[in-house]
Parts: sequence; structure tokens; C-alpha cells
Amino acid sequence: MGARRRARRASPDNLEGLVKVQLLVAGVVAAAATAPVVVSAPAEAARCLSGTEVRQQVATFVHGLRDDVKASDARVAARGAFVESVEAARGVKAETPEERRGLGEQISALARQLRNAPGLVERKALIAEIHALQEQKRQDHVSASDVRELKSDVKAVKRAIIAKVDTRAEGRQVAAFVHDLMDQFSC
Repeated sequence: MGARRRARRASPDNLEGLVKVQLLVAGVVAAAATAPVVVSAPAEAARCLSGTEVRQQVATFVHGLRDDVKASDARVAARGAFVESVEAARGVKAETPEERRGLGEQISALARQLRNAPGLVERKALIAEIHALQEQKRQDHVSASDVRELKSDVKAVKRAIIAKVDTRAEGRQVAAFVHDLMDQFSC
């Protein structure tokens, strides 16, 4: 946390600092992922990441969960939920009938997978991903209530993951990552 405090005190000239988030497993550093720190000056907001950067950070974060979330299906679902939620909140929509049909098929496959999902993390992540894909399939604009629903789903995934981690420090790191990810919703 010392690095985060130093980053917050950074000068306005250095607004794009990154903090190394270390995932600790049984007192040993298991993985390190970089997460953007929201360092805001009075007149500026957080730096918006591209879709590729978001996918890369989510993949790195989810990879670091392999010791706590043992089921690979749950990790895949969590990765999909995080990425699709950011895309849906940013207003990515299906443009053609073929794209909408493809999203419908994806939603159906995820719903079938949800019926047999054994763990809480996987169930919450599948629900979040389904809601995000449904939002992308709809033809209307993304409203504030839609974004609140997406955030609520992502927070449910966060709580399920926090319930699986070993230490409170890991829980705080998961919460910090999800908080930073949700900041990307408004980009």
C-alpha cells in the first residue's frame, strides 16, 4: 500500500503511475500484476485503457487467482464477465442481425453452462457475463441504470472471489482491482 500512497501524492505531471499489485499465497509472492492507479488532479479524470489493455490486465489478474480459484471454468467465466462488462458499459453494441444472433447463441450457451455450474464464483461470473452480453445485444443506448446493474454484477463476482482468497490482503487487492476496472466503465 505504500506505493499506492506515493502514487496518490504524485505531481500532476506524473498522472499515469502504475502500482504493482502482488498476490500473496501463504506468505509467498505468487504473481504480480499491474493495475492502473486512479490519480486524479482536480481537472482530470483517470486514464482510459484500450480494450486490449483491459483484456490484458484482466487476463493477468485472473491468472494470478489460480491458487485460490482452482476451477479453470470459474476463472474463464470471471475473465469473460470482467471484459464483457467493461465493453457493455462503454456502449459496445451488436451492429448487424448476424452479430445479434451470435450474441444470442453465446447467451444460450452460457445459460446452459450456468445450470451445471458448481461453484459460487463461476455462477456469479456467468450471470454477470450474460447480463453484459444482453446489454450488448439490445439496440438502445446504455443508461445509468444499465451501468448500475453491470457494476452490481461485477461486485457480486468480486465478493465471490474475495470469499475464496486466503488472506485479507488478497481480498483488498481483489477489491482494488475491481474498483479500478469499474473506473474503466465510464471511458
